[in-house]
Amino acid sequence: MPTPAESSPDEYGVSPGIGPVPAIYVHLSPRHANPQPQPVPTGGAMSDIPADLRYSPDHLWVRPGAGGLVRVGVTDFAQQSLGDVVDVSPPKPGDTVTAGEACGDIESVKSLSDLIAPVTGSVRAGNEDLAEAPDLINTDPYGRGWLFEVQSDPARLNQQLAALMDAGAYHGLVGA
Repeated sequence: MPTPAESSPDEYGVSPGIGPVPAIYVHLSPRHANPQPQPVPTGGAMSDIPADLRYSPDHLWVRPGAGGLVRVGVTDFAQQSLGDVVDVSPPKPGDTVTAGEACGDIESVKSLSDLIAPVTGSVRAGNEDLAEAPDLINTDPYGRGWLFEVQSDPARLNQQLAALMDAGAYHGLVGA
């Protein structure tokens, strides 16, 4: 058998940690021996961006309701970027949140991120289902995966909503 110095590059590789190592032969089945070229995806996965919502630059959505009540959640784009959500700590009922300020956090297998309040007001309800099933944010971000509801001053709510992005502007932000 040739020494590593005498062998061809096909027979040995060099590992910085252990020195010369023999090449590894992997047999390809006939199905994999000559794979057909696969189309190259362009533009990545499309995110769902409902037209009836408003969006913050911090990737939260707002669904206006009656009397100044709004529901807040994480956008589909954000949940895809986060990966599997494992824990969420939204503000609690009775807490006051201020637009543009951190009001909780969301943890995924990849990162821990602040939740930045998209509107100012008093938290009226939180999604209690998220305590047992935080993955609802991944599976149903615009439905069962909502985070919390805020009671905002109805006289100021229209101004706050106007400061947020519509679906077209958010689409431009995320490039979806």
